[in-house]
Amino acid sequence: MKKLALVFVLLPVIASCGSPGEDQTVATTGGPPAQGGTVVIGLLSDIQNWNPYVVEDLDTEHVLALIYPSLAIEQTDYHRHPPSFEPALAESWSWSEDHLALTLNLDREASWADGVPITSRDVVFTWQVQTSPEIDWLYGDGKDSIETIEAVDEHTVLVTFTHRYPYQFMDLNDGLIIPAHAWAGIPFDRWAETDWRNHVLGGGPFRLAGHTPQQEISLERNPHYHRAGLPYLDRVVFRIVPSEQGLVTQLLAGEIDFVRSINPSSVERVRAHHDLQLVIYDDRSYTHVCWNTGKPNLADPRIRRALTAAIDRETLIDVVYEGFGRLGIGPVLSSFWAFNRDLVALPFDPDTARAALAAAGWTDTDGDGVLDRDGSAFVIEILAPAENELRQDLAILIQEDLKRIGVKAVPRFVEWGTLMAAIEDGDFDALVNGWEEPTQIDLAGLWHSAPPGEPTFNFGRYSNPEVDRLLAEVDEVTDFAEQKPLFDRIQELIVADQPYTFLVENTRLTAHNSRIQGVEINAATPYFNIDEWYQMTEPAAE
Repeated sequence: MKKLALVFVLLPVIASCGSPGEDQTVATTGGPPAQGGTVVIGLLSDIQNWNPYVVEDLDTEHVLALIYPSLAIEQTDYHRHPPSFEPALAESWSWSEDHLALTLNLDREASWADGVPITSRDVVFTWQVQTSPEIDWLYGDGKDSIETIEAVDEHTVLVTFTHRYPYQFMDLNDGLIIPAHAWAGIPFDRWAETDWRNHVLGGGPFRLAGHTPQQEISLERNPHYHRAGLPYLDRVVFRIVPSEQGLVTQLLAGEIDFVRSINPSSVERVRAHHDLQLVIYDDRSYTHVCWNTGKPNLADPRIRRALTAAIDRETLIDVVYEGFGRLGIGPVLSSFWAFNRDLVALPFDPDTARAALAAAGWTDTDGDGVLDRDGSAFVIEILAPAENELRQDLAILIQEDLKRIGVKAVPRFVEWGTLMAAIEDGDFDALVNGWEEPTQIDLAGLWHSAPPGEPTFNFGRYSNPEVDRLLAEVDEVTDFAEQKPLFDRIQELIVADQPYTFLVENTRLTAHNSRIQGVEINAATPYFNIDEWYQMTEPAAE
């Protein structure tokens, strides 16, 4: 199972009524770019670590991507087809005829912030870090099919793969390039305990200028950045505000220029502020109810389909998401190229739900309003994280919907560690959860039968032999065209089995001060083209 397959979405993300599949990158422009200025970005938490290979936090990864460079920049065209890539450190590349060897030509002008050139040695060293068992990088499994990475000369790298498969370049590109000349002397077995604040040396658009823990991170323009004339900004400041409401308050007051995610309750205040721009775009996440298929009363797909039919998801979207919403359909987001466009969301139909439960033997024999079978009442405990009010609201509304068909649902809100322990032990009935999906379509992590006793993202212990067979077949094909019909069939089977009730495909509300121009907002990264952001200057007084 690839560790990179999925990322928990703990904090709330809203859903939008935008059309699925459209490219929702939004750019703002206003006059020619100018050098200078500072942008203040709001963050809910401080950076976890200054070394990208000992980090397990997405917000930290986004910040570090401004300091450490990538081989290439993944584009946002995954709505229409598998994502493409534009040059970064690798200014060009070419494949061998059998597609097992890739030659990278590095930008000869690229250098680290101390002026030392970025060379093939850095790329080879980075791969050694990524695959080191001592470091055990979170996404290291994505490098399993890379056989060797060799330095042909200072600016040419040869990569060989064990076999041909669709995501070769994406797997290679995953992970930031780090400085061999500065870090190779630190033994790998000391990386976890090293204070990396003293070793920050990047080659991206910005370099570290200062850090006050739990308060502020300050980055300044890297004068050695390989893109001539960029970045435009002198400085980027990340202000730590551990409350979403606090972030919005400072945004409205002009103290913060950019907030990645705001709640629907703040939309009208942001829209009414003439200095702010609100952007709504498809996120790469969805919210769902995971049913534990190992529980006897949830093992039958007919029962799970009935539970889905009983949940009024449109009302959930209206009430919890304040109308910003799109029904979830299946395990691939409808904004992705691999989505099966023949699928439709299961309808809200309580009568059909009651009939299906009765056919499965669940009736109210004692007249107490709760269905029972063989002397046991149909009772489901629904877990939700205590840190996430949005999911708690969903659980309460789902409780009311299920009550109407005779199923007693009991919401229980627990702190994150307790929740994870219950998941790992399989000690739960249902879970209101969220996943953020990568642009690499990898369904095995969630939907392949979980080996007994092994860690898995398949929390509900879902198992379908035909799905397992098709997932294995996906791994054998060499191009995306062959994958698509297999993905389509896998989605059909999962939707029929309903191991999840797919509630909402999420979208993000982002807001920024309109004086910050050149901003491209999309789901690739919140700071996709930050080296091209610039601060609009005030017109000169007459």
